[in-house]
Amino acid sequence: MVRPIRGSQVIPPVPNNVQAECICVPKVYDFVVFTEDINATVPLPATPPVGCPTTVTDIFCSLTTEPFFPITCATNGVCTVLDRRPINIDGVNAALVKLRQDIPVDVTLTGTDALGNPASCTIPLLVPFIRQVVLCFPPEFTNDNLVCRIISGDCVITTPPPVGGTPFPASVGIELNVCKEIQVLAAVKLEVLAKFCSPRPPIDIPVTSVCPPLLFPEQCDFFPQPNCGCQSTFNSTNAAVPVSVIVVLNGLSLSVGTASLVGNICNACAEINTDILFTYTDTDSTAPNNSFTFTANSFTREDCGFGGGTGVQVVVGEGTVVTAGGDTIPVRYTLQLVDSAVDTYILILSSVAPGLFASTVVSISIGNSITVQDCNAFPAPTT
Repeated sequence: MVRPIRGSQVIPPVPNNVQAECICVPKVYDFVVFTEDINATVPLPATPPVGCPTTVTDIFCSLTTEPFFPITCATNGVCTVLDRRPINIDGVNAALVKLRQDIPVDVTLTGTDALGNPASCTIPLLVPFIRQVVLCFPPEFTNDNLVCRIISGDCVITTPPPVGGTPFPASVGIELNVCKEIQVLAAVKLEVLAKFCSPRPPIDIPVTSVCPPLLFPEQCDFFPQPNCGCQSTFNSTNAAVPVSVIVVLNGLSLSVGTASLVGNICNACAEINTDILFTYTDTDSTAPNNSFTFTANSFTREDCGFGGGTGVQVVVGEGTVVTAGGDTIPVRYTLQLVDSAVDTYILILSSVAPGLFASTVVSISIGNSITVQDCNAFPAPTT
């Protein structure tokens, strides 16, 4: 007699390890945001739409915007390339691109109709906008590679009707103050590490002379920008001098007043998101007013260090000092931030032209007002 085998063999699971895969995604060749003031006179319909007032007493306008986040490929109007010329930016081949965009606005006119009854209508208009901008825009690219968006802004009517109203006007003056975003996009294939995709083995197709070189346009090296090494935020206001902060101005130790240091360095790990403001307020009424403010304009070097529960960030750059007398002095600065059990900072200022201004600020105890954090970065390529 043969006894049957109960149950069945267990098939081992198929491994799903991370491996290199090729995906097709939109690649950002350039990404720029700028503000623009636009003044234009835009014609209204020769025949007023139904419902519009015959006597106009008020005109106002509104602008359609899209928030910066979430990022989409939707556009405000059409961004059209009118002209492009090659331009060399610090040794990099870029393009000087002349763009036109028709920005949609809604103009609302209120007043009274022919019988004296209240009347109102809203008319959609397009405000033309032309600007030249330096972009990473390879010769192969067209209008289809552009994404233009208005992410915020204001709309003001610059030709309001006089008191008592006016007949339906032929045109209106419009002023726009907008934050405009331009992205240059193209679909590319990237190799990424991924899992749970199991395509069949590829079949090699012989390359023939019919196929052109399968090359993508070269990326400009001025975008994207590298990460900072670390980021910080600080907010020390009205610290007593010299109890919590020592201020030395042109060799003289100041004996009374308050000092404030507020701002961010490399917020979101981007160098452009940096603002540093230091203010010394002299409260000694018996001596010359030594108050001054310092604003950082840029930094050229950044050093970071972490260990033992302490984070240190040092930046060196240039900025501007404004004295109590209203003098504006270009200066070089060094700022060291220490995030530890008791936060401290050191700020050293010296005028670009020797002898005009020199100050050293050393904090003694400003509580827990500084935060220094490491910035994650991609590892350096191996050879």
